[in-house]
Amino acid sequence: MQKKSVLPSPASYSTVLFAYRRIEDGFGALTFFLEIRSKYQMGEIGKDDDEDWDHEFVKLENFIIRICYQVMRRWLVNSKNRSIEVLRLLKEMDKAGLQPGRAEHERLMWACTREEHCVVAKELYARIREIDSEISLSVCNHIIWLMGKAKKWWAALEIYEDLLDKGPKPNNMSYELIVSHFNILLSAARKKGIWRWGVRLLNKMEEKGLKPGSREWNSVLVACSKASETTAAVAIFKRMIERGAKPTIISYGALLSALEKGKLYDEALKVWKHMIKVGVEPNLYAYTIMASIYAGQGKFDIVHNIIREMVAVGIEPTVVTFNAIISGCSRNDLGSVAYEWFQRMKLHNVTPNEVTYETLIEALANDGKPRLAYELHLRAQNEGLMLSSKAYDAVVQSSQMYGATIDVSTLGPQPPERKKKVEIRKNLSEFCNLADVPRRSKPFDKSEIYNSQNEE
Repeated sequence: MQKKSVLPSPASYSTVLFAYRRIEDGFGALTFFLEIRSKYQMGEIGKDDDEDWDHEFVKLENFIIRICYQVMRRWLVNSKNRSIEVLRLLKEMDKAGLQPGRAEHERLMWACTREEHCVVAKELYARIREIDSEISLSVCNHIIWLMGKAKKWWAALEIYEDLLDKGPKPNNMSYELIVSHFNILLSAARKKGIWRWGVRLLNKMEEKGLKPGSREWNSVLVACSKASETTAAVAIFKRMIERGAKPTIISYGALLSALEKGKLYDEALKVWKHMIKVGVEPNLYAYTIMASIYAGQGKFDIVHNIIREMVAVGIEPTVVTFNAIISGCSRNDLGSVAYEWFQRMKLHNVTPNEVTYETLIEALANDGKPRLAYELHLRAQNEGLMLSSKAYDAVVQSSQMYGATIDVSTLGPQPPERKKKVEIRKNLSEFCNLADVPRRSKPFDKSEIYNSQNEE
């Protein structure tokens, strides 16, 4: 056009910029605009008296901002991950002195819906906070949701903290989103028995004005029970009640389990009676724990009553229930009684598993009944069960000790010794990766169990 002495008009430049937008080339559009601006500033264009170039150039500047925004939005909704390109274009716009407003940033954040978009959303959020004192609450909630989806739990918490400190005031959606994120972490801590992190998460919730409900308290109680941390479980249960949360059967079950593991049988009985008194109906897990406790105390009449009560209320005992009873017999060297409970499994149509046979065989071997232990080992083999080397050794050693004649060859070769799984470090590492926290953190202070620690 210039060779033919025809000067491009602002509309011509707009058409070219729009073409870049159609091919989604934000960098090309920006480069072209910078060339136009340079020529305009040097007086090479804008000499046409028919156009108000000052006004038109402002319109071009707004147009390039809108085009870059539209291209970035298209990149974000694209199936490919183009987050890095979005961040690059934002930086190039910064260098060019082109600053989209809050509205453009917020619309871009709504386009951030995938996990990989969290870096873009975080950058856009930071920009809005820098240039504007206000931000849409719905956008903040969207970012909290996105950070949770990307497993950036602490980043989500930072957004929530900003709502508390800077506004806008969080609403029910904000509260529910951040609590749901805590629940994911608490559930992970529960499943892996990482009880210390569970306690810290509870403390963090209370510190931020979030009220843990029964679900959150239960997660920590179960984690304490899995880790056999009786003292911690008792303290958390008391704290739960003090905070006004209503214990459920899961709460009581976890506490009973922790007390059983700590061999605090009298305390467990008190908890059981209190649970019944306040109207919380026992479930299979709670009944099984109590059967195990009474079996460990040798009170088999009560164990029998528990089984009858279970059946009466429609809860059938499982192999876990009978294994717990047989294990209680074994701990007290009551092999004959253990065998009686093994026989009762048939009456309830419960099929024994490897744990049943291994526990019973060891109990009988220790009780001076090697022949019966031997027969049970053969029976387990015939049922296709693979017993441990411990059960094999118990049969052989008991036979030698008590002079029983058995054909060891029928037992087959000695099974390889099972390696004990060392899960604690693995579980902690997996949890730290999930929670996006360092593997090494400050030492756990026991006072954290009893109350939230305020940040100094």
